[in-house]
Amino acid sequence: MKELLDAMIDRSMANGDFVGANAAVYKDGKCLYLNSFGMADREAGKPMTRDTIFRIYSMTKPVTAVAVLKLVEQGLIHPDMEVSWFLPEFRDLQVYGADGKPHRAQNPLRIQHLLNMQSGMPYPNCMNQTQIDTASLFGKMEAVRDTDKAYTTREIVSEIAKIPTEFEPGTHWDYGTSADILGALVEVVSGMPYRDFLHKNIFEPLGMTETDFYVHPDKQERFASAYELIDGKLVRDEKCHLGLNDYLSLPSFISGGAGLTSTIEDYAKFANTLANGGVSPDGVRILSPAAFRYMTTPQVKGDAFRADQDWDSLRGYDYGSLVRVLTDPKTFGTLANPGEFGWDGWTGTYFCADPKEHLTILFWIQVACAGTSQTAKLMRNIVYGSLR
Repeated sequence: MKELLDAMIDRSMANGDFVGANAAVYKDGKCLYLNSFGMADREAGKPMTRDTIFRIYSMTKPVTAVAVLKLVEQGLIHPDMEVSWFLPEFRDLQVYGADGKPHRAQNPLRIQHLLNMQSGMPYPNCMNQTQIDTASLFGKMEAVRDTDKAYTTREIVSEIAKIPTEFEPGTHWDYGTSADILGALVEVVSGMPYRDFLHKNIFEPLGMTETDFYVHPDKQERFASAYELIDGKLVRDEKCHLGLNDYLSLPSFISGGAGLTSTIEDYAKFANTLANGGVSPDGVRILSPAAFRYMTTPQVKGDAFRADQDWDSLRGYDYGSLVRVLTDPKTFGTLANPGEFGWDGWTGTYFCADPKEHLTILFWIQVACAGTSQTAKLMRNIVYGSLR
């Protein structure tokens, strides 16, 4: 397996797909493969190493799903509860109608809608009025991000609640700010800042010392640079995205949808715990078997999911709680087992977990819009083809 993976990743890098990468494979909690490729910072001549710190963007979302389900286990919330019970700003939710005007929503926004990405609250774009409104809000966030007027998590969620949704909650699927709202919900229900809740309930129990919402000053030499593809060439991407700061200081906005940074080995502690049904290889349980089943059981299936998106990386999958769940391996062209699940980050950090095999696969790069890269897809099949 090692020779095949090394050769394939080297080819992808030589093709100009990325400047550096980390890749890892674990089975039954044991590392079968871990290697670094290329540069963490090409311009500074800094090589990629196993402890390089990455922006993981939306790989934050599965962490948020676990946080929410821990509250469900404790009887503090129920997925069917209305969000407005905890965040009253969602009590008078508006939705854009067929006439293009906002009307009072007929369906209340429920916690389950947020876990399913069925809130109707998308990320910024220019395809419909809700996305345009959200882009305007993110622009306001970015304008004051580095000032003493920076929005807090709760303030941002309160602003999101003022934007009419693009559809009635629970009726469609669209990727967006649902996990950020869940971060605020956890704060209110637990009485703890969201960052503190994650450290106490997930990161510290699993020994995840490299995962946080910013890169500590004594670790910034290990922080990878981000790149973007322009005119066929990878160039430095110095921009901040999705209302986030430069990760060099603790932000006011603790984003449950995209804010975390980590190393591949540190996040693997979380991913291996999921591959093992919610209990770490050394016996630390962060989710009950029932909560784990709930997280990884598709809630949005078939056309209700796939008809509302055109992502190549979602073919063959249905949607659970902030994770995709493989239901049709042939459609995706994968050798993986049904029930394999995971997610990726905007800059190309990818993981999947297979509870049947107790297998975890991670492939991480830092390239804007990479998501689940072709290299990650090739890696999956090499790994599954090597299992005996």
